[in-house]
Amino acid sequence: MESVPGHRSVSPRALFRLIRKSATAFEQSCPAALFLLAAVTAVLSVRGDGFPFVLIPAGAVLVVWALVPVRDALFRFALPMLPALIAAMIWSGRQRDLIAETAGRARFAAEAEFIVDDPSASARSDEAFRVRNLQCRVSRFRYGADAPWIVFEKEQPRVLLDCGRGEDAADLPPGFGDTVRAKGVFSAPEPPLFPGSFDYAAYLEREGIYEIFRPEPGSPEIVSHGTGFRRTLYDLRDAALSAVCRGFHSVETARMAGAMLGGRKISLEKETRAGFLSSGTIHILTVSGTHVGIFASLLLLLTVWMPFRKRCLAVLAPLLFYALSTGMREPAMRAYVMIAMFLVLRSLLLSTSHINTLMLAAYAILVISPASLMKPGMYYSFLSVALLLSLPRDVGSVMLGFFSRGLSQPLPVRYVSARRIFVSHWLRALLSAFAAAAVASLGSGVLSILYQGLFPVSAVPANMLVIPLAYGAFIVAGASLLFCRAGPAGLFFSGVLEQVFRLIGWLGRFFGGLVGTSVPRPPVWTVVLFLAALFYLLRTKHWRRAVCAGALISALFAFWCLRTAFLPAEILIVSGGGTELEPSVVVTDPALGRADVVNVPDYRTGGALADYLRERGISACRSVAVSSGRKASFDGLDAFAAQMPVLEVYAPSNAVKKMPDGTAVTALPYDGAGRSCRLSGEYFSFSIGTIDGILLSNHTGCGRLTLRKDGIPFLDSEIRQTSARRLQIQPIESISP
Repeated sequence: MESVPGHRSVSPRALFRLIRKSATAFEQSCPAALFLLAAVTAVLSVRGDGFPFVLIPAGAVLVVWALVPVRDALFRFALPMLPALIAAMIWSGRQRDLIAETAGRARFAAEAEFIVDDPSASARSDEAFRVRNLQCRVSRFRYGADAPWIVFEKEQPRVLLDCGRGEDAADLPPGFGDTVRAKGVFSAPEPPLFPGSFDYAAYLEREGIYEIFRPEPGSPEIVSHGTGFRRTLYDLRDAALSAVCRGFHSVETARMAGAMLGGRKISLEKETRAGFLSSGTIHILTVSGTHVGIFASLLLLLTVWMPFRKRCLAVLAPLLFYALSTGMREPAMRAYVMIAMFLVLRSLLLSTSHINTLMLAAYAILVISPASLMKPGMYYSFLSVALLLSLPRDVGSVMLGFFSRGLSQPLPVRYVSARRIFVSHWLRALLSAFAAAAVASLGSGVLSILYQGLFPVSAVPANMLVIPLAYGAFIVAGASLLFCRAGPAGLFFSGVLEQVFRLIGWLGRFFGGLVGTSVPRPPVWTVVLFLAALFYLLRTKHWRRAVCAGALISALFAFWCLRTAFLPAEILIVSGGGTELEPSVVVTDPALGRADVVNVPDYRTGGALADYLRERGISACRSVAVSSGRKASFDGLDAFAAQMPVLEVYAPSNAVKKMPDGTAVTALPYDGAGRSCRLSGEYFSFSIGTIDGILLSNHTGCGRLTLRKDGIPFLDSEIRQTSARRLQIQPIESISP
């Protein structure tokens, strides 16, 4: 009689032994993983309020002891925990709004003195060096001309000095370290107007800034000028940029050169920035890992005559000098630490995996700057590098063998022609670059979906064209700086450099406008699962497992794209910024991919509205209707149209002449009388002071009506498809959330 085998169950003890065996094997292959775990644990342990944070590291030590029962592993975790914990405690102690605590309120008028500590600040009055917002430290402030000064001695809080459109900064350009005195208003950053729009307050908080100071026109004055090593370094950088760009004819191109070569944060045209963002090449506009890597590779190429170990150490000093001259911001700092860690280990002839080196660099970065763990740029940088390191080393040869069997067949060298060797070499390099760009763009694109609601479809061809141009820009800029005093030769190289930057800007705008890239922001767990499947796909050597991982990746991406069909339609009415602004009404139906807007009153509303539409998976606005001829109804239309394509604009005749250039405007002959727009088969009626709404979706049968004031909702209710609501808009200003 044949026996049927029973189901084999795994006991908890056997499961624990399996987990411990896997953890031990991983620790032996990548010991720096415990360093990184210690740093992350230290940062997370000081985030809670009132919680005994010391229990978290203690519990983590016990977990490591249980999973990795090796004394060396425990020391590799416990000892790195100490400097990481000290750095995290110091960082956490500085996260306070000292100005609001001292004044007792978040908004007040005062006279203050600021010490400029923004690396983008420049004492040059050229338009290309003009900066609108400056990061400063407050040394003291007072409430009036006769009031005593309140001095910050131990710790000076950081604020953002908002110079408006830049007129004050142009009249009196402050440099790094200058002391500026001004009269104005301290205020806390405003919350996001729309759900899913950019949270400027959270962004500033990650930079340690809790207050914005808006000076009165003409009030800023320089009390004293800055000195020291950093001021001298930034002055030299600005002088070098001025010499390199002296042959430029476009201010926009000069600003792009300052951002890409010198790391200066300067506002560019909205179309340019939106194009780089949509094409996945936004990293090229600031000094990041790409730029530091380019500079390091050029240094290694120039020192090829030196012995290998000395060359690895010789490039560290000039590379650090370049990173410091760009302000040593977070991206440049991360890139320098990663490259320096790799070069130091190579110079010491220490053999270790690249992933292990990457984790060790991540530990060093979190000890230097614990706040990096809370910043998206940290995940962009390390995820892209980790994916590149996960690629097989011979990926170019594998792809060449797959596409062209004749070029990849092994033959003795004497039977291979020089032309075939040349073609095979460059094809392998091109395919390797394509694979690297595809993998890095896929990983960073997933983070772009999570943080920005955008997926850069054209990132691979855009980066493959832009990054070689960035290499060329560094080489031409070096030649222009070398011959800057040679007259015609310097002007020639400067003119060539301007054409390179013009081409880079054109490529960003071209690829950014090819395909709609808006995707609703997915749940975090789906992003983690996507990245895990991507790493598994790159690391596995079994084709069946690779097919399963690829199928999971495709299913998750299809889920992100199709989930718009399950989002309900919404009517969102937003009022904020003061009684002089008209309320903004947004009607969205993600199932049909439609959006219609009534009024875009200011710049802030325009940017937040574009973020909100992308959050709901809408890549173009069908219509914008303006309810009056006042500028307070459409002043933000230019900013909105630069980030979100607008098909039609309906406006009264007295508003047409005031519309921004480049916007398609269809004038309707009315002045204050109610008019209707056809939305999803029904009519949506609007007029000054009154909104008549009929819900929209023919698929879901219901939707939501939300009223928000200053970004805070105070009415959120479902409405049926056949119901109509008549809303008095004017009293919204008097309703407190």
